[in-house]
Amino acid sequence: MESTEMPITLEEQVNLMKKYVSFRQRAKMRKFLLYAGYFRASRYGKFLLSNVGNIGSKSKQDVMFELYQFDVDLRRILNYYCNRVEVRFKSALSNACSIYTNDGTFYLDKQYYTPSKGERDAKIRKHNIRYFQNVFYGDIVSREEKLRKDIVKYPELKEYRKGGSRQNNNLPVWVTFSYSEFGTMSMMYNYLRGDLRKNILAYSFARSKYSKKDTELVDTWLDGVRNLRNYCAHNSMVVGMTSSVVLRDPADDVATLPNDNDLFSRLYALKKLLPEDDAISLKNDLIKLLKKSKLDIHTLGILPATWETMFDRINVF
Repeated sequence: MESTEMPITLEEQVNLMKKYVSFRQRAKMRKFLLYAGYFRASRYGKFLLSNVGNIGSKSKQDVMFELYQFDVDLRRILNYYCNRVEVRFKSALSNACSIYTNDGTFYLDKQYYTPSKGERDAKIRKHNIRYFQNVFYGDIVSREEKLRKDIVKYPELKEYRKGGSRQNNNLPVWVTFSYSEFGTMSMMYNYLRGDLRKNILAYSFARSKYSKKDTELVDTWLDGVRNLRNYCAHNSMVVGMTSSVVLRDPADDVATLPNDNDLFSRLYALKKLLPEDDAISLKNDLIKLLKKSKLDIHTLGILPATWETMFDRINVF
């Protein structure tokens, strides 16, 4: 028999929050739950409860409210720099590949992809090929066609419709990317042919030549930034987050990336993919936020105590 979770009243939600934080006056908690909802609020309560050993006692509700606001402000900062990475990488992929292939619509041509992603493991290789054939490539072609044909949603693309000056053309990649999500762009980079992947890195970053291993590192950094952006876009809690694995650049010391799936690992990926000026701005914005907050960031384990030094030691890619 299928089990069903029953809804709970606001007053019941207030009572349940006592498991996580201490409070006597219910009015503040009631107001907070009316806005945030029990499930979202309980994530912050559980995070504080998991740190009782570090704090020494159960936290009061005002600490949870402070943590929630800190998380909101942190997401605002991180979302801005995730968007900086997205725009930069979309531009690099569009420009580098279209110039290299002399074709603005290269992304619609299968010859420019490696469906297996160069994977050696037979099982993963088959999965990659199957996903490319059955999902990814078809979605790219369908997306381009919908953009051209949907006059209601995209009237600005009238040049590419009947009667327009470019009615016989497919949309060039820089146009399609203006309407595509981060995930579409990063997935395209995953599947592109090796020479194109290396060319994108040479176009974007400091060195003139990059290896296959370098492109694989960037895969994980893009994925890390992409899922961080998703957390921010959906107002999910980033404090205490664990997510996809971010690989360390061999040029960096092991101590620079002690954990590969925590919040600091997302900062590592951001610094690797951001222009140097943006990386400095990101650090300064975080320092300002930490100084403004009343939270004991290090006791709560939100960031390493030496995160600034660790961040500075991340080498330019």
